[in-house]
Amino acid sequence: MRRSLLARFAIIVTGLVAAMPAAAAPDAPKVIGKLAPVETFALPNGLQVAVLRDDAVPVVSVQVWYHAGSKDEPRDRRGAAHMFEHMMFKGTVHVRPDAHAQSISEIGGHGNATVDEDASFYANTLPAAYMDYAVHLEAERMRNLLLRAPQIDAAREVVRDELRQRDASPFARGLLSCLAVAYLKHPYASTAAGNLKDLDAISADDLRKFYDAYYQPGNAMLVVVGKVATADVKASAERWFGAIPKASDPPRPAAATQEPAQTTRRREVAEPGPVGMTLVGWHIPPAKDQDIYALQVTSMVLGAGEGSRLKLRMKTADPKTKQALALEAGMETLVHEDPGVAVVFGAYRDPAQADAVLAAILDEVGKLAAKGPTGDELRRAKNQAQSGFVFALDNVQGLGEIIGRSWVFTGNPGAFMREVDQIEKVSIADVQRVVKQYLSADHASVVVVPQRVR
Repeated sequence: MRRSLLARFAIIVTGLVAAMPAAAAPDAPKVIGKLAPVETFALPNGLQVAVLRDDAVPVVSVQVWYHAGSKDEPRDRRGAAHMFEHMMFKGTVHVRPDAHAQSISEIGGHGNATVDEDASFYANTLPAAYMDYAVHLEAERMRNLLLRAPQIDAAREVVRDELRQRDASPFARGLLSCLAVAYLKHPYASTAAGNLKDLDAISADDLRKFYDAYYQPGNAMLVVVGKVATADVKASAERWFGAIPKASDPPRPAAATQEPAQTTRRREVAEPGPVGMTLVGWHIPPAKDQDIYALQVTSMVLGAGEGSRLKLRMKTADPKTKQALALEAGMETLVHEDPGVAVVFGAYRDPAQADAVLAAILDEVGKLAAKGPTGDELRRAKNQAQSGFVFALDNVQGLGEIIGRSWVFTGNPGAFMREVDQIEKVSIADVQRVVKQYLSADHASVVVVPQRVR
């Protein structure tokens, strides 16, 4: 499952991103060349279909991706998209509540769902012989979901509990504060989790409007990966999805809410938390922009793994004071369909460290802009970026998710095939250029989270 924005950030800040070996790899990974091509077709009602055959194991992943995320919600109903992650399992005209997931489990499979800022997807991974059954189930809940009060209230409570857990995390709250400072107009100012105030206001009518607008064939892609033939997938798609009527194009509120260029540094002090944090965010281009590859490598050089520049700078004890500048540090590029944000952070216990941590962050970014990474740093960063991508391809569900994400981000479900090669092409000069272009100290959004006084 693709991790949510907050979950990915939590992994970074808790130091769970392992450092890759420093030795240079002679070549980029070759796994992409071993994959069959992604075959695509469309139904008359607008449903897009992508098929990738993989006979390695007798399983298949059947996924439906909807080009609908939290950025498509009304601004005063944040959390509506998230509720569908849970309600889509709570019964349709012909399937009783929870029977979808139960039946997939009973035949030896498993299901999952994720809603984020840009998309929603529903996945079923099961024995290949049941591919048609999973397609049938997904077609059923595309248009026959029953939005009943008990199920709506149950989904609302699940989301409410997830929000409470999020708000208990100092790192999540720090990131949310940084997003709110970085984005003045775009809905990326908040995440797909939503907020408690809006959640309580979401009505059955609000949910029905969202469902009717976005959960329809012209706004979806069926992705099937595994031991299947394209002809069988086509027959199944036509059998179960073909009769669903074509609908109007859904509204795209984010497209009419362009974020203005940031020309000055912004700085805010957030509510105190259990640990002090300084976060620095910069706007980066959308996922389909070529510079994203160099920015991903930059993120690895600066903040991924214990050997990265920020971690070494802030977690290494000073020889004189015997104290480290920060408890933890890191960086993540939050890549989206629309322009995203790169976030650097440092966490500390001494409130007096706030300015020193900010100075260290900007100094390390400035050094990278001035001279670029070393050859060893560049190779290690490429290894990290490529390996993380290739690891996601080692099973049919991961492959399906990457295909779906490629479709959402670029309109091309096979675009991911270029990922490893494009990262390999990133040069020292490319890293230096994107740092200068995007990570300017004068265009940063700075958030300081003071440590709460006990």
